[in-house]
Amino acid sequence: MVVIVELNIIPLGVGTSVGKFLVSALEEMEKMNVKHQITPMCTIFETKNIEEAFRIVKIVHEAIFRIGVKRVITTVRVDDRRDVDRGMKEKLESLKETLKSKP
Repeated sequence: MVVIVELNIIPLGVGTSVGKFLVSALEEMEKMNVKHQITPMCTIFETKNIEEAFRIVKIVHEAIFRIGVKRVITTVRVDDRRDVDRGMKEKLESLKETLKSKP
């Protein structure tokens, strides 16, 4: 099965532009070969189970502190569906097909 996670990390006290602080979190995901998709508002990633998902969240959360940020807000939303093996790609394809078939 696949667990899909929406992850939003907000470093506080570093100004209005936070992209340079989020790079360290994304680098951690890439080191772990985590399949992910960056969006303007969050990062979506997939993994094989909930334990692995939260392990990844902890690692990228801590990466922000390691670069000197003193306060971080991390929001996590988990899609853990166990009746169908469907990852990020398949979910998007299903949505696109549904849009095509709409009258």
